[in-house]
Amino acid sequence: MRYLPMSLALGALRRGRAIEQFLGGFEEDGRRGVGYAAILPTPGLFHVRRWAVEDTAELDRHDGLLYPSDDAFYPEDADQEGGRQVGSASTPEGAIELAGRELGAAPRRWVNVGMLGYEYRDFVERGRPLGPWKPS
Repeated sequence: MRYLPMSLALGALRRGRAIEQFLGGFEEDGRRGVGYAAILPTPGLFHVRRWAVEDTAELDRHDGLLYPSDDAFYPEDADQEGGRQVGSASTPEGAIELAGRELGAAPRRWVNVGMLGYEYRDFVERGRPLGPWKPS
């Protein structure tokens, strides 16, 4: 069971644990990238962030780990390790809703931190499809 049932996703956030979601591949100006989101809890707030990194052989070499600070897709994001703050919510439910509304994140495809590598490997095995990620 890779994806967290909603009760476990909400529980993780309430316990101060971040959750993540692979958003899929995209192409822009002849460059390919992948996006992923995270909800990061802090006392009293749940921050929604989005990362866009270049989809290169470098990602494959690191076994699909999607945390490269040097591979930010947008140069202005390099200072933030490729991430952009989307917004914050006062509740875990609000943060999941915000991620869905602003990023197209699916409410039932959140994973624990550390599972994005598996998502990325599945993405590569499926031929790096463009568009929103739909796991098989």
